[in-house]
Amino acid sequence: MSVFIDRSFLLQVSPKLQRFTKKKDDLYNFRCPLCGDSQKNKLKSRGYIFRKKNDYFYMCHNCGVSTTFYNFLKQVDPNLLQEYQLERYKNGETGNNNYPKPEFEEAKQSAPVFRQKIPLESIDSLPEEHFAKTYVRSRQIPESFYSQLYFAPDFRKFVKELGIEKEGLKEDDPRLVIPFYDENKNLVAFQGRALGESKLRYITVKLHDDNSKVFGLDRIDQDKLVYVLEGPIDSLFLNNAVATADSNLESITNVLDKSKVALVFDNEPRNKEIVKKMEKAIDEHFNVVIWPPMIEKKDINDMILDGFSPDEIQDIIDNNTFVNLRAKMEFVNWKKV
Repeated sequence: MSVFIDRSFLLQVSPKLQRFTKKKDDLYNFRCPLCGDSQKNKLKSRGYIFRKKNDYFYMCHNCGVSTTFYNFLKQVDPNLLQEYQLERYKNGETGNNNYPKPEFEEAKQSAPVFRQKIPLESIDSLPEEHFAKTYVRSRQIPESFYSQLYFAPDFRKFVKELGIEKEGLKEDDPRLVIPFYDENKNLVAFQGRALGESKLRYITVKLHDDNSKVFGLDRIDQDKLVYVLEGPIDSLFLNNAVATADSNLESITNVLDKSKVALVFDNEPRNKEIVKKMEKAIDEHFNVVIWPPMIEKKDINDMILDGFSPDEIQDIIDNNTFVNLRAKMEFVNWKKV
């Protein structure tokens, strides 16, 4: 019975395992989610689940981990682990294999752990005259972030080597790669910013469908007010800021409490879509930044290029963050449509 239970729960967790395949009866192969597997070849899969007597075990031929299926599931999907413990306990199959007796309490939400590194050259490692480094310098991005930004000479090839299917990507498309990490510093997504003319200036790719698409969660203090912007590059100039990589800033409530955030929309009072989303956010009682008339630039990076310092922009934002009735009054004066 224990083999049947192990197999059943392995199949349930399999959608979270990259390149998951069944080699033969009771032998399964996939990329190791614990170490990220090979960084040189994203097509290699060196993690194995195999049967030994009446139980399943896990082994990775890349990092050398060898453990029980219970411990593997504990790392990859703690929520499913609760069900697994309960199922084995119900069948009287915990004692002989040192599986802990389940705790009968509500499981907490927790994402699988993927500690993958970006297999690309960081911007700080590139020659000074390299066009990607020149681009980053032209945007006046602080040099302290150069080690956290990367260059992909062929973005489509890079995505494919990670084992991710993404339609619409062109060949020989060099891009600036901006990694997204969760609060535990696990890689969950990345954005490719075009370094030349392109119909798709930004392409955001999630490693797994259930990952959040928020940049900067690894850098913020959630006990303080968090500023939520659209663009990751803009967020690098503010204190305690994240970016949603699109204009749906309200989606931040999937990972942060509404009362702890302030939404910083682009300064586009004639953009009907932005105006509509700002009005909706105000009606839903979000803290919202309403740009004062003195600001003519569209976003924070444009303000930086126009001569504003990060401290000056931070002060403007701090002094123009409103909620409820005051936000509605300032919004009426701001919009132009």
